[in-house]
Amino acid sequence: MLPGESPFVIGIDAGGTHTRVGLFDLSGGLLGFATGSGGGPHHNDDARQNIHDTILAAGADARRDPRQARALVAGIAGINRESSNQGQDHGDVVESLVDIGGISGSIRVVNDAISAHRGALAGGPGIIVVAGTGSMILAVADDGAETESGQFQHYAGAARHLVHDVVQRILIGDVDEGDPVLDRVYGHFGASGRSELREVVLGLNSNAPNESKRRFGALAPAVTEMIDSSALAQSAAIRLCERTALGVGLLMPSIHGASIPVACAGSLANDPAFRGLLQRSLDRLPGPQQPTLVSARLDPVRGSAILALESAGAPVNEKVLGLLESTI
Repeated sequence: MLPGESPFVIGIDAGGTHTRVGLFDLSGGLLGFATGSGGGPHHNDDARQNIHDTILAAGADARRDPRQARALVAGIAGINRESSNQGQDHGDVVESLVDIGGISGSIRVVNDAISAHRGALAGGPGIIVVAGTGSMILAVADDGAETESGQFQHYAGAARHLVHDVVQRILIGDVDEGDPVLDRVYGHFGASGRSELREVVLGLNSNAPNESKRRFGALAPAVTEMIDSSALAQSAAIRLCERTALGVGLLMPSIHGASIPVACAGSLANDPAFRGLLQRSLDRLPGPQQPTLVSARLDPVRGSAILALESAGAPVNEKVLGLLESTI
């Protein structure tokens, strides 16, 4: 650092669609920020390059050399937690996703749900539902113990899975011919009708897996927009919300108390229509505990920033949280 420059940390949120990087001083003030292409290795063949480019762009925005960070914490989609076998193992390959070479401070890579939970619930107990390009449901108990729904062999699904359901229902004829979602699906896949759609979908199997994921996922915003106008879009969303609520129900016993806060992260989970259906599904869960959707206090980038500040030995108090919140 140049004389007079304050020390800083780096927080990263790397999902399947976007990578977001922030440089923060030790009081939580935002120095620089950048958004780049997806950094989740399960969804992007160029994840490493995308993350590196975004780190450098954030450094340029802050007019700082990111290699001089006191600590860097990255929440990356698909990376497993230390106590779980769900996801890609840690190691040199994972570390290389964020190591631009010459970083003087500590480097830590966690699953993006860890960063999302830390930001959304500001370190308190509760459950985070991550649903965007990928999906995870994670509970953190009062003592910090983590449990994810995948440990119960459960997976709710994400944006592309919502589209999978809609397309599959169309292919078997389980849709009213006047449903407006038909035109959106046919137009997106360049098909004139059900038979041609079938051939297009079969042809996607010859593409690289990540290309197929993006093709389906790109239609998800249109499907969620039609939840109130399309019976098929709504029924598919309800089915996904029911699976999501089941995952929440599996995790609730991990947390003490009658009222369980549930926060959301990701483009699908934060869609207003989807959240409304999810709350209805949560309300139908049996048992004495009541899950309630709450607004996330901080985004996943700032969740990573909190972890980075702690790694750098900086105190994370209400004043710091308030400053982080003010820069969103």
